[in-house]
Amino acid sequence: MARVSSDEQAKGYSLDFQVDKLSSHCMREGIQVVNIYREDHSAKNFNRPEFKKLLTYLKANKGKVDLLLVTTWDRFSRNVTESYAVLDNLKQMGIEVQAIEQPLDLSIPENMLILGVYLNLPDIDNKRRSIKITEGVRAAAASGRWMGKAPYGYKNTKDEHSKPIIIPNEKATIVKNIFLSLLKGISQAEVRESLKKKGINIPRATFSVIARNRVYIGEIHVNDQKGGYYVKGLHQSIVETAVFEKVQALLQGNYKVMQLAKPKACNDQLHLRGLLLCECCGRQLTGSASRSKTGDRHYYYHCNHCGQQRIRAQKTHEIMSNILSEFKVNGQAKKLYETMVKKLLAKKQTEVRPIAKIQAEIKQVQSRLDALDDNLMDKVIDAAGYAKTKARYTTELQKLQAELESQGSMQSEFQKFLKTGIHLLENLPEFYRESGMETKREVVSSIFPEKLVISENKSRTPKINEAVLLITAMDKGFSEKEKGQLFKNLELSRQVEATGFEPVSKHDIQKLSTCLFPYCLSGKCRNETNQHFP
Repeated sequence: MARVSSDEQAKGYSLDFQVDKLSSHCMREGIQVVNIYREDHSAKNFNRPEFKKLLTYLKANKGKVDLLLVTTWDRFSRNVTESYAVLDNLKQMGIEVQAIEQPLDLSIPENMLILGVYLNLPDIDNKRRSIKITEGVRAAAASGRWMGKAPYGYKNTKDEHSKPIIIPNEKATIVKNIFLSLLKGISQAEVRESLKKKGINIPRATFSVIARNRVYIGEIHVNDQKGGYYVKGLHQSIVETAVFEKVQALLQGNYKVMQLAKPKACNDQLHLRGLLLCECCGRQLTGSASRSKTGDRHYYYHCNHCGQQRIRAQKTHEIMSNILSEFKVNGQAKKLYETMVKKLLAKKQTEVRPIAKIQAEIKQVQSRLDALDDNLMDKVIDAAGYAKTKARYTTELQKLQAELESQGSMQSEFQKFLKTGIHLLENLPEFYRESGMETKREVVSSIFPEKLVISENKSRTPKINEAVLLITAMDKGFSEKEKGQLFKNLELSRQVEATGFEPVSKHDIQKLSTCLFPYCLSGKCRNETNQHFP
């Protein structure tokens, strides 16, 4: 088998030269040649058309072929991992692989180490070549050249030095009109539909890339380990920078709106829908309105699963207010809360970089920019080097300034929590009543993370936010907590312990009771489970 890749063929390492060597070797050693395979394909893997033909021939003539010859091991493959697997498969077929210029007796274990060297060297060469290509592409991009297929609105060509460059083509006008349409506030879908009517079909993904690609304002992105930066490109821009930036602001605004939009779970009259559980079956309650004979609408929370619970929404909200009224804090609880927030702030501060360090880096980058101007005036660097370096420093400066601004806003947010949090906890019932629907839902879901059961008799929940429970216990006394008497209107669900000496399969262990104290209002749950309640 003889093989070359396209670049090796250009260097004169021809297939005919390899075939002559292999044929002479076979004639000299008295080896009968049954077939010759010539490949013009890279050996990065074995997914090669000619090698597949070879395997097909070997399988069809199993037992008739016992030797496969190549000139050197890198003609066989340049992939170490796959090479061992293929060699093993050929060995199971009774076929030995040998390189006439690097002969090895593979029955000797020590020779496998030498084989590894022969196979690794071309593999390392491939990886080194890949690194050089990547570095070359990065260097070309840093000089302002677009590498790869030209984006929509441009075409690939070469400049007077025969180096790659992109220039606007006949579609450049379409790109310009796209940005002008978006600038007017027209949605992307509407612009695409308008173009489609004119016979110009741009896929949605492609359109989104076009609308955000800075190549159209004459910039080139350079990849690096820090995420990359932009430099001034050598190509002609299609869109004005001011137009492009305004369009980005509009697109970003629309994105934020889409991200923040939330489905409306319920209206104000049923703001607890999805946060309550049925007292009988433990399933989630829903809510709806019923119209009376007088035409008035009355809202209810009810269970669609078992149909056993139905309670007026207005009464439910009153019970919820009574429950929250028991979460007032004072005394040592205030100090505890302040300590908790301060510790949280300290933890967050350790997770982010110090402001002083960011400010020092900003000052350093600014000094480099000032020195860069002096170097240009003193002709220490040329204009191309100045533009590339300035673009890199400017991008770095903008990132640092954004980081500094976010740090400041984070500090102010935590200070606000520290100042207003105690006030909120002290006036939780009033805050709850005056808040909007979403805020009410957030308050309830944060205090009762596993939802709760509300009844006109006494309500219960499997779990209360541990921080809130701790603060409440401090004000009311831990002895009360041990007795389970922290709240008048709320009980914590007890775990129903397995009784007797029956096998575990006979009963549920640690099953949460869904019954209310002292028993279920509907009477449906008056069974043996109630005997476990005090």
